Amino acid sequence: MKRAQHLRLAAFLLATIVAAVYAATPAGTIIRNQAAALVEGETYYSNTIETVVLPVCAVSISPDGTPASPAQATNTTIGGTSYLAYKITNDGNDKYTFQLSLQEDPASGWSPAASSIYLDTNRNAQVDPGERPVQQVELAAGESAWLIVEVKAPEQGSGDLYISPVAACPQGETDENNYARVRLVQGPALQMEKTIIPARARPGELVRVTLTVRNIGDAVAGSAVTITDDLSTLNGVHFEPGSASAPKGTIEYSDGSAWSTTETGSVQGIRLTVPGLDIGEEAVVGFELRINDDARPTTVQNLATAEGPGGPADAVATLEILPGYDLYLGPRDNPRALPGGEGSSDDRQQADLIVDQTYCFGHTLENASTTADDFEIDFSGLPAGVHGTINVSPTVPLPQPVHLEAGETVDFLFCVTASELVGPFTVDLVATSAATGSSNHTYDEVRRVFPEGELVLTKEVDPGGTVTAGTELTYTLKFSNGYPIEVTNSTVDDWLDDHLEYVSSSPAGTYDPVRHRVRWQIPSVAGGGEWQAELKVRVKDDTPDDTLIENQFTLQADQTPNTLISNTTRTPVWSSLLLLDKQVTPGQVGLGQRLHYVLQVTNPSIAPLTITLTDTPADYLTYVPGSGTPSEPAVRNGQLVWDGVIIGPGETLTFEYDMRVMPGAPRKLLNVAVAEGLGSSGAAVASSQATASVLTAEKVFLAKRATILGRVFLDADKNDRFDPGTDVPLAGARLLLADGRQVITDANGNYAFRDLEGGVWQIMLDPATAPFPPRPHPEALGDGYRHRVSAWGVTVSDFPLEAPAGVIDAVRRTFLFLGPLKVEKSLIPLGDGRYRVVLQLTSSEALPDLTLRDPLPGGGEKVFELGAFEGEKTLTYDLDGKPLLTDPEVRWRYP
Repeated sequence: MKRAQHLRLAAFLLATIVAAVYAATPAGTIIRNQAAALVEGETYYSNTIETVVLPVCAVSISPDGTPASPAQATNTTIGGTSYLAYKITNDGNDKYTFQLSLQEDPASGWSPAASSIYLDTNRNAQVDPGERPVQQVELAAGESAWLIVEVKAPEQGSGDLYISPVAACPQGETDENNYARVRLVQGPALQMEKTIIPARARPGELVRVTLTVRNIGDAVAGSAVTITDDLSTLNGVHFEPGSASAPKGTIEYSDGSAWSTTETGSVQGIRLTVPGLDIGEEAVVGFELRINDDARPTTVQNLATAEGPGGPADAVATLEILPGYDLYLGPRDNPRALPGGEGSSDDRQQADLIVDQTYCFGHTLENASTTADDFEIDFSGLPAGVHGTINVSPTVPLPQPVHLEAGETVDFLFCVTASELVGPFTVDLVATSAATGSSNHTYDEVRRVFPEGELVLTKEVDPGGTVTAGTELTYTLKFSNGYPIEVTNSTVDDWLDDHLEYVSSSPAGTYDPVRHRVRWQIPSVAGGGEWQAELKVRVKDDTPDDTLIENQFTLQADQTPNTLISNTTRTPVWSSLLLLDKQVTPGQVGLGQRLHYVLQVTNPSIAPLTITLTDTPADYLTYVPGSGTPSEPAVRNGQLVWDGVIIGPGETLTFEYDMRVMPGAPRKLLNVAVAEGLGSSGAAVASSQATASVLTAEKVFLAKRATILGRVFLDADKNDRFDPGTDVPLAGARLLLADGRQVITDANGNYAFRDLEGGVWQIMLDPATAPFPPRPHPEALGDGYRHRVSAWGVTVSDFPLEAPAGVIDAVRRTFLFLGPLKVEKSLIPLGDGRYRVVLQLTSSEALPDLTLRDPLPGGGEKVFELGAFEGEKTLTYDLDGKPLLTDPEVRWRYP
């Protein structure tokens, strides 16, 4: 038997030709051809090509023969009649009417007195009553008919006649090489007839062969006459033991080498011998032939010969072996379900299902016919909530109908998926023959359906977290079977990242360097059992920073053809450390004074980072709010924290901030800073610690009183620090404490409050004495004119003011003294030809209805009406043009 042609499809391409073309496809048949490609689970179809089969006429008559080698030979006497048997077949693809005629070879020694062709309707090789001559015969495509050629000899003549029946198509195609020899004899004349009934049979069936010899001559055949039939040339049939019989004479059997009156084990020939035949006497022998079970469809011709006086003579009979149809459907590689057979336990498969997991039963269909056939495969018995398909692979449907040549098999899958918990059920699969409609069954039984989630895949990696290039990683793979059933034929695959090198595995897996995959084949994991493996890999040396190596493994088994996937381990790779530097000024400090810290963090890698910078100050240091640049830190549990700062590849960031020394500080103050980065891959990168220390002045810490010093100035460079030569000190500004004490800044803008109780004080800059608004300051309250100062020992709190654009310089100043009133006027250039006029008024008495008029250089005046005025006040306005200083005028009303 020919082995199965398995329908194995490529992983990414399925080509399905939807057409079947046979040698004699019927006329008018439309042959359709379409290609289908399977790409990533989706099927794409080409356009359909259609071909219409045109009618083709072809005819054949058998047996074939030529005058030199006639297919049949018979004898007749003067005025006698002889008969020749033929078979005609329509070999075309449509119904045709064939014209029939007889032709003689010119070399014949005589011509018949009459000749005719009869349709042998009962196929007995004889002209029966009611049968009439025919000149044509209509046959459907593939159909056959049996003919008898009748030849009547003339009243005189001698020699041989060579005659052939001729069949012609309507278009003129003919078959005419079917010559037989008819010999005209005197005295005894032997004539043979051979019949096979039925003339068409299927494998396993019996046919009856009858051989008849007659003496049609005008004299007795006085010596032995023998009829011989050689069966060794008959393919697809064999002699049925014990079936030979004859009314008279002796039957002999041949085993291929010798003749015997005893029937041999394998009869290869049979013959009948009679002592002689009278005029008109006949001898008959009959036997049976059985068609072999595996006989392919064909036409078998057999020649029987009669020898003796008036001979030789022969006759041909034709047997058409029809197709034998049978089919078997069963478990994979056992379509006949042996040894039990159809419907037995060997014809049933059992399995357990897991919800939403597709389980596939393997099956084989066998075409046990002697010819090709098409089959439809179907199933029944699925309960609600269960889906089933007939497939080539778990995801590719089986094209139907399935065409199989004789003896061919095909393997396929019946895949079933339960979407919910259901009870036991049995599926009846049936394959049906297109030729006969006969069918064969097999059965798939689902015993139990389990809920999903009891197969647990876990994966761990050691070391965890961020690693550097060259690090060896150890993966632990675990597969736990929480079901009470065995999980069989498991395949575990671990697909390695391109940045990993395979080192080893235990138990040993198979490493595929092309696919970069490690595979374990696990025959069985018992219910409640566990499988575990260890996989060692190494991070390649050229792995760039900020690479994220992700890894997981997959599982497929008989019970879980839908792939299960483990959790994913994530290993960030970062080999470059952050660089951190920390500086502090001044190097020695006293109680209450401020320390200025500078942190520089550098990212030497080629990938950006999001960093967290944390500074842990020494005890007795407190952060000065507002002093952080470029941003304020968050104060958490005494630590200064900058979160979410982005630092690019090769970039350096600088952070500055101030701390103030508090009472009780030790001799040495130490700050520790740590920078931690996070890459886009999740890589955690920590710098080494950076420290900065200062010494405290011990003698200052003996003082229990405090002094607050400071300066009021116009901050031209806007750095919030006084820079001589650049910034302008503001003289005459008044500052006040909450207890009422006040001071006036000197010519350098300095002020001092001495002999204060150590603690928190509020200092206020009198807005009336400050011509420009305060700049932002860490100690500022409200609009900035007040500072909240922690005063311990000598404490500094400056008041930087917004400065106008350009160079700040008093071009000219003038004073006006009138009684208790003092007016100081000054001009300050603002740049671009503009100037600011500053008028400072001071009075030790109350001046009602005070009005100040300040003449303008180009004419007109600026008027300020102050009402009741006492104390100090600053008035300003801006001018364009030349810096001319005019003298102001004042007046008020005395009571």
